[in-house]
Amino acid sequence: MVDKATLGQRLRRLREATGLSQEQLADCLSVDQSLVMAIEAGEMAASSTQIEAFCDIVCFPVDRLLDEKQDINPDDAISYSDAKLSTESIKALSAVNRIFLNQQKMDGLGANRYSIFGIW
Repeated sequence: MVDKATLGQRLRRLREATGLSQEQLADCLSVDQSLVMAIEAGEMAASSTQIEAFCDIVCFPVDRLLDEKQDINPDDAISYSDAKLSTESIKALSAVNRIFLNQQKMDGLGANRYSIFGIW
């Protein structure tokens, strides 16, 4: 688990890689821009809900973000820089990103998966 200063740095790197401003991210998270600034500066801790919502927006796995042994490669985040999307569009895409991230996680479980029907 990373400390709040390291988490803030990681969040900032990923946000910048997406091309979103702090203001745009704050709008997408339904928080004030000053909160995004404080979290990125390591002055304030982000809630688990905020971290999960952020990861959905940038399409980056939460477990990789929080694992200090894992490098953060900004190229692994989704980029909105050329799209000029509205907050509503980014929120809609974050729901799709959540599905993708969940599917990725399920695929990573490999052959040891079980279904309620006993076949997989």
